[in-house]
Amino acid sequence: MRTFWKLTAISIQGQLYYRTSFFINLLTPLALLGGQYLLWAALYEQQGGAAIGGMERREMFAYILFAFAMSNLLNWAGENRLSREIKTGQVAARCVRPAAFLTQYLAEMTGALFLQGIVNLLVVLAGFLCFGRYMTVPSVSALPAFILCLVLAVALRLMMIDVFSLLCFFTTGYLGISWTRAALFDFFSGAMIPVVLFPGWLKAVACYTPFPYMLQAPVAVLLGQDTLVGLPAVYGLQTVWILIFLGLHGLIYGLARRNLTIAGG
Repeated sequence: MRTFWKLTAISIQGQLYYRTSFFINLLTPLALLGGQYLLWAALYEQQGGAAIGGMERREMFAYILFAFAMSNLLNWAGENRLSREIKTGQVAARCVRPAAFLTQYLAEMTGALFLQGIVNLLVVLAGFLCFGRYMTVPSVSALPAFILCLVLAVALRLMMIDVFSLLCFFTTGYLGISWTRAALFDFFSGAMIPVVLFPGWLKAVACYTPFPYMLQAPVAVLLGQDTLVGLPAVYGLQTVWILIFLGLHGLIYGLARRNLTIAGG
Protein backbone atom coordinates (compact mmCIF):
# COMPACT_ATOMS: atom_id res chain seq x y z
CA MET A 1 0.00 0.00 0.00
CA ARG A 2 2.94 2.34 0.59
CA THR A 3 3.78 2.16 -3.12
CA PHE A 4 0.16 2.84 -4.06
CA TRP A 5 -0.14 5.97 -1.91
CA LYS A 6 3.27 7.23 -3.01
CA LEU A 7 2.19 6.97 -6.65
CA THR A 8 -1.11 8.65 -5.77
CA ALA A 9 0.76 11.57 -4.20
CA ILE A 10 2.90 11.90 -7.34
CA SER A 11 -0.27 11.95 -9.45
CA ILE A 12 -1.77 14.71 -7.30
CA GLN A 13 1.44 16.75 -7.63
CA GLY A 14 1.27 16.34 -11.41
CA GLN A 15 -2.34 17.53 -11.46
CA LEU A 16 -1.51 20.59 -9.37
CA TYR A 17 1.48 21.45 -11.56
CA TYR A 18 -0.84 22.02 -14.52
CA ARG A 19 -3.37 24.12 -12.60
CA THR A 20 -4.46 26.25 -15.55
CA SER A 21 -5.29 23.22 -17.67
CA PHE A 22 -7.09 21.61 -14.72
CA PHE A 23 -9.44 24.56 -14.22
CA ILE A 24 -9.99 25.18 -17.92
CA ASN A 25 -11.21 21.59 -18.22
CA LEU A 26 -14.02 22.53 -15.80
CA LEU A 27 -15.59 25.07 -18.14
CA THR A 28 -17.08 22.71 -20.74
CA PRO A 29 -18.76 20.37 -18.21
CA LEU A 30 -20.22 23.36 -16.36
CA ALA A 31 -21.64 24.70 -19.62
CA LEU A 32 -23.21 21.29 -20.30
CA LEU A 33 -24.64 21.27 -16.78
CA GLY A 34 -26.33 24.60 -17.42
CA GLY A 35 -27.69 23.29 -20.72
CA GLN A 36 -29.18 20.24 -19.01
CA TYR A 37 -30.99 22.42 -16.47
CA LEU A 38 -32.41 24.64 -19.19
CA LEU A 39 -33.58 21.60 -21.17
CA TRP A 40 -35.32 19.87 -18.26
CA ALA A 41 -36.79 23.16 -17.00
CA ALA A 42 -38.38 23.64 -20.43
CA LEU A 43 -39.71 20.05 -20.45
CA TYR A 44 -41.31 20.48 -17.02
CA GLU A 45 -42.82 23.81 -18.10
CA GLN A 46 -44.45 22.04 -21.05
CA GLN A 47 -45.86 19.47 -18.61
CA GLY A 48 -47.24 22.23 -16.42
CA GLY A 49 -44.89 21.21 -13.60
CA ALA A 50 -46.24 17.64 -13.51
CA ALA A 51 -43.90 14.70 -12.89
CA ILE A 52 -42.06 13.17 -15.85
CA GLY A 53 -41.69 9.41 -15.66
CA GLY A 54 -42.48 9.51 -11.97
CA MET A 55 -39.77 12.08 -11.19
CA GLU A 56 -40.84 15.43 -9.78
CA ARG A 57 -39.05 18.61 -10.85
CA ARG A 58 -37.18 18.89 -7.53
CA GLU A 59 -36.00 15.28 -7.79
CA MET A 60 -34.82 15.76 -11.37
CA PHE A 61 -32.91 18.95 -10.60
CA ALA A 62 -31.13 17.27 -7.69
CA TYR A 63 -30.43 14.20 -9.85
CA ILE A 64 -28.88 16.37 -12.60
CA LEU A 65 -26.46 17.99 -10.14
CA PHE A 66 -25.33 14.74 -8.53
CA ALA A 67 -25.10 12.96 -11.89
CA PHE A 68 -22.89 15.79 -13.15
CA ALA A 69 -20.61 15.50 -10.12
CA MET A 70 -20.20 11.75 -10.60
CA SER A 71 -19.91 11.63 -14.39
CA ASN A 72 -17.20 14.31 -14.38
CA LEU A 73 -14.94 12.77 -11.77
CA LEU A 74 -12.52 12.19 -14.66
CA ASN A 75 -11.98 14.54 -17.59
CA TRP A 76 -11.37 13.40 -21.17
CA ALA A 77 -7.59 13.72 -20.86
CA GLY A 78 -7.49 11.71 -17.64
CA GLU A 79 -9.69 8.92 -18.97
CA ASN A 80 -7.54 8.52 -22.09
CA ARG A 81 -4.08 8.89 -20.60
CA LEU A 82 -3.39 5.16 -20.59
CA SER A 83 -4.74 4.81 -24.12
CA ARG A 84 -2.42 7.53 -25.39
CA GLU A 85 0.57 6.01 -23.63
CA ILE A 86 -0.13 2.67 -25.30
CA LYS A 87 -0.31 4.20 -28.77
CA THR A 88 2.83 6.34 -28.28
CA GLY A 89 4.85 3.55 -26.67
CA GLN A 90 5.27 5.40 -23.38
CA VAL A 91 3.47 2.52 -21.69
CA ALA A 92 6.79 0.66 -21.76
CA ALA A 93 7.83 2.68 -18.71
CA ARG A 94 4.92 1.22 -16.74
CA CYS A 95 5.92 -2.30 -17.72
CA VAL A 96 9.46 -2.05 -16.33
CA ARG A 97 8.72 -0.26 -13.06
CA PRO A 98 8.93 -2.34 -9.85
CA ALA A 99 5.19 -1.99 -9.26
CA ALA A 100 2.27 -3.89 -10.75
CA PHE A 101 0.77 -2.35 -13.90
CA LEU A 102 -2.71 -2.19 -12.35
CA THR A 103 -1.37 -0.66 -9.12
CA GLN A 104 0.27 2.15 -11.09
CA TYR A 105 -2.89 2.80 -13.06
CA LEU A 106 -5.23 2.82 -10.05
CA ALA A 107 -2.88 5.02 -8.00
CA GLU A 108 -2.59 7.55 -10.81
CA MET A 109 -6.34 7.66 -11.33
CA THR A 110 -6.98 7.95 -7.59
CA GLY A 111 -4.84 11.09 -7.53
CA ALA A 112 -6.87 12.59 -10.38
CA LEU A 113 -10.14 11.56 -8.72
CA PHE A 114 -9.14 13.13 -5.41
CA LEU A 115 -8.70 16.63 -6.81
CA GLN A 116 -11.65 16.48 -9.19
CA GLY A 117 -13.82 15.06 -6.42
CA ILE A 118 -13.05 18.05 -4.19
CA VAL A 119 -13.94 20.48 -6.99
CA ASN A 120 -17.17 18.62 -7.79
CA LEU A 121 -18.14 18.56 -4.12
CA LEU A 122 -17.73 22.35 -4.02
CA VAL A 123 -19.91 22.63 -7.15
CA VAL A 124 -22.62 20.51 -5.49
CA LEU A 125 -22.47 22.55 -2.28
CA ALA A 126 -22.63 25.80 -4.25
CA GLY A 127 -25.57 24.46 -6.26
CA PHE A 128 -27.57 23.61 -3.14
CA LEU A 129 -26.56 26.85 -1.44
CA CYS A 130 -27.83 28.95 -4.36
CA PHE A 131 -30.70 26.83 -5.70
CA GLY A 132 -31.48 24.35 -2.93
CA ARG A 133 -35.11 25.44 -2.74
CA TYR A 134 -35.62 24.01 -6.22
CA MET A 135 -34.07 20.61 -5.45
CA THR A 136 -34.67 17.60 -3.23
CA VAL A 137 -32.22 17.64 -0.32
CA PRO A 138 -30.73 14.18 0.38
CA SER A 139 -31.38 12.56 3.74
CA VAL A 140 -28.41 12.22 6.10
CA SER A 141 -29.50 8.64 6.82
CA ALA A 142 -28.84 7.74 3.17
CA LEU A 143 -25.15 8.73 3.35
CA PRO A 144 -23.67 5.44 4.67
CA ALA A 145 -25.35 3.37 1.96
CA PHE A 146 -24.44 5.99 -0.65
CA ILE A 147 -20.75 6.14 0.32
CA LEU A 148 -20.33 2.36 -0.04
CA CYS A 149 -22.22 2.41 -3.34
CA LEU A 150 -20.10 5.34 -4.55
CA VAL A 151 -16.80 3.63 -3.71
CA LEU A 152 -17.84 0.49 -5.59
CA ALA A 153 -19.14 2.61 -8.50
CA VAL A 154 -15.84 4.48 -8.83
CA ALA A 155 -13.82 1.26 -8.63
CA LEU A 156 -16.05 -0.28 -11.29
CA ARG A 157 -15.67 2.72 -13.58
CA LEU A 158 -11.88 2.72 -13.23
CA MET A 159 -11.71 -0.96 -14.10
CA MET A 160 -13.99 -0.41 -17.10
CA ILE A 161 -11.76 2.40 -18.40
CA ASP A 162 -8.68 0.22 -17.83
CA VAL A 163 -10.06 -2.67 -19.88
CA PHE A 164 -11.15 -0.43 -22.75
CA SER A 165 -7.74 1.25 -22.70
CA LEU A 166 -5.91 -2.08 -22.88
CA LEU A 167 -7.78 -2.85 -26.09
CA CYS A 168 -5.61 -0.16 -27.70
CA PHE A 169 -2.75 -2.68 -27.69
CA PHE A 170 -4.57 -4.38 -30.56
CA THR A 171 -5.70 -1.34 -32.60
CA THR A 172 -4.02 1.37 -34.66
CA GLY A 173 -5.76 4.20 -32.82
CA TYR A 174 -7.53 4.93 -29.56
CA LEU A 175 -10.17 7.54 -30.37
CA GLY A 176 -12.73 5.05 -31.72
CA ILE A 177 -12.47 2.95 -28.56
CA SER A 178 -12.61 6.04 -26.35
CA TRP A 179 -15.66 7.48 -28.10
CA THR A 180 -17.44 4.13 -27.92
CA ARG A 181 -16.72 3.82 -24.20
CA ALA A 182 -17.83 7.40 -23.53
CA ALA A 183 -21.04 6.97 -25.54
CA LEU A 184 -21.96 3.73 -23.75
CA PHE A 185 -21.25 5.27 -20.35
CA ASP A 186 -23.09 8.54 -20.97
CA PHE A 187 -26.21 6.80 -22.27
CA PHE A 188 -26.55 3.64 -20.18
CA SER A 189 -25.22 5.07 -16.90
CA GLY A 190 -27.95 7.70 -16.65
CA ALA A 191 -25.59 10.65 -17.12
CA MET A 192 -27.74 12.02 -19.95
CA ILE A 193 -31.19 10.67 -19.04
CA PRO A 194 -32.08 8.78 -15.84
CA VAL A 195 -32.29 5.07 -16.60
CA VAL A 196 -35.65 4.89 -14.79
CA LEU A 197 -37.11 6.98 -17.64
CA PHE A 198 -36.08 4.44 -20.28
CA PRO A 199 -38.75 2.29 -21.96
CA GLY A 200 -39.24 -1.02 -20.18
CA TRP A 201 -37.27 -3.12 -22.67
CA LEU A 202 -34.34 -0.67 -22.75
CA LYS A 203 -34.30 -0.40 -18.97
CA ALA A 204 -34.06 -4.21 -18.81
CA VAL A 205 -31.14 -4.16 -21.26
CA ALA A 206 -29.38 -1.46 -19.22
CA CYS A 207 -29.68 -3.53 -16.03
CA TYR A 208 -27.61 -6.29 -17.67
CA THR A 209 -24.75 -3.86 -18.33
CA PRO A 210 -22.32 -2.43 -15.74
CA PHE A 211 -23.05 1.19 -16.61
CA PRO A 212 -26.12 2.01 -14.42
CA TYR A 213 -24.20 0.82 -11.36
CA MET A 214 -21.53 3.46 -12.00
CA LEU A 215 -23.89 6.44 -11.73
CA GLN A 216 -27.66 5.85 -11.72
CA ALA A 217 -27.59 3.51 -8.73
CA PRO A 218 -25.45 5.66 -6.37
CA VAL A 219 -27.46 8.81 -7.13
CA ALA A 220 -30.73 6.90 -6.64
CA VAL A 221 -29.49 5.61 -3.27
CA LEU A 222 -28.61 9.14 -2.17
CA LEU A 223 -31.96 10.60 -3.24
CA GLY A 224 -34.09 7.66 -2.06
CA GLN A 225 -35.19 6.78 -5.60
CA ASP A 226 -35.71 3.48 -7.41
CA THR A 227 -32.37 1.62 -7.63
CA LEU A 228 -33.65 -0.65 -10.45
CA VAL A 229 -32.75 -3.96 -8.75
CA GLY A 230 -32.75 -3.27 -5.01
CA LEU A 231 -29.86 -2.07 -2.84
CA PRO A 232 -28.35 -5.47 -1.87
CA ALA A 233 -28.43 -6.52 -5.53
CA VAL A 234 -26.75 -3.25 -6.52
CA TYR A 235 -23.83 -3.97 -4.18
CA GLY A 236 -23.62 -7.52 -5.44
CA LEU A 237 -23.71 -6.55 -9.11
CA GLN A 238 -21.12 -3.83 -8.62
CA THR A 239 -18.79 -6.36 -6.99
CA VAL A 240 -19.42 -8.98 -9.69
CA TRP A 241 -18.69 -6.52 -12.48
CA ILE A 242 -15.50 -5.36 -10.76
CA LEU A 243 -14.34 -8.99 -10.60
CA ILE A 244 -15.29 -9.51 -14.27
CA PHE A 245 -13.24 -6.48 -15.33
CA LEU A 246 -10.35 -7.64 -13.14
CA GLY A 247 -10.42 -10.95 -14.99
CA LEU A 248 -10.55 -9.18 -18.35
CA HIS A 249 -7.64 -6.98 -17.30
CA GLY A 250 -5.51 -10.03 -16.52
CA LEU A 251 -6.47 -11.71 -19.80
CA ILE A 252 -5.94 -8.70 -22.10
CA TYR A 253 -2.78 -7.47 -20.37
CA GLY A 254 -1.35 -10.98 -20.42
CA LEU A 255 -1.94 -11.26 -24.17
CA ALA A 256 -0.45 -7.81 -24.79
CA ARG A 257 2.58 -8.40 -22.53
CA ARG A 258 3.53 -11.62 -24.32
CA ASN A 259 3.65 -9.74 -27.61
CA LEU A 260 5.28 -6.56 -26.28
CA THR A 261 9.00 -5.95 -26.91
CA ILE A 262 10.72 -3.45 -24.61
CA ALA A 263 14.22 -2.17 -25.39
CA GLY A 264 14.82 -5.17 -27.64
CA GLY A 265 14.15 -7.66 -24.85
